[in-house]
Amino acid sequence: MVKTHKISNWVFILLIVATIVVFGLFFGVGYDNMEGKYVAPEHTGTLMYFMYAMAAICVLSAVIGAAANTISSFGGPKGVNKTGVPTTAISIISLVILIGSIIASYTMASAEPLVLPSGKIFDDATLLVLTDTMVYTLYALMVFATIGLIVNLSGIFRK
Repeated sequence: MVKTHKISNWVFILLIVATIVVFGLFFGVGYDNMEGKYVAPEHTGTLMYFMYAMAAICVLSAVIGAAANTISSFGGPKGVNKTGVPTTAISIISLVILIGSIIASYTMASAEPLVLPSGKIFDDATLLVLTDTMVYTLYALMVFATIGLIVNLSGIFRK
């Protein structure tokens, strides 16, 4: 039976290689793609689809991880898995941070029309607010993840 950390390492290596290839295509292939009066990289679409795939992988792994964490918490004390990690508290705090960042991002989102490089005006208020909300939420969650990483590496809460 293959250990899960070996699978995780191989998936991580494959994702790193795929990221290097896509960024290499984006930055190194060419700039013959005209967007109005501006020249865009040829593989902008490739990069965007790769980002969508990475986001889907992230959501899928989060759902699978949450399900696995819930299953592994059976058999231990209430709210704590077999290794002593307070999974219930971590899940509740994570959910509160996610919902709070979405609400805060929605309140900061703008519906101001944008002028595209082609000269057209994009004025769909719903999509503009949705895009701003998602971008601001991404920024907030990146900050929280970085803070969580620093706190975890510092060992403040270790016994």
